[in-house]
Amino acid sequence: MTSPLERIELYHQELKRLIRIKYKDIMTLVALAEKRDLEKQAEIEQRKIRLIASGGGRKAEMNPKEGVCLCLVDLRQKPTFEILGLLFDVLRRKTNTRFNYWVEILREILPISQVEELKKISKNIKNYAKD
Repeated sequence: MTSPLERIELYHQELKRLIRIKYKDIMTLVALAEKRDLEKQAEIEQRKIRLIASGGGRKAEMNPKEGVCLCLVDLRQKPTFEILGLLFDVLRRKTNTRFNYWVEILREILPISQVEELKKISKNIKNYAKD
């Protein structure tokens, strides 16, 4: 199965249909998210009490482009985390964690009106699904 990110890279016009954003706009968003991610990681690193030397441990599971794409696909398409995990080749519980991490970064980047709109859509769909 081809991941949405690979499909977007091959066919830029698919992005508008999948997430309703132009390719140029998402690349700008990814660049801003990547910058904020590096700042956030630096903040975490300063507060961290190290047991393992710097540079040790696991590498990040997702790059910023994948994280932003995962987040935007979830906010627009509303698949379950299980399906989203299958699409992006990530475990279901890790998908939830990654989604929440990148939503926080996008909240800091996007204007509040766009984030609130996405949250309202998300809540309406979740409430509708429960009924």
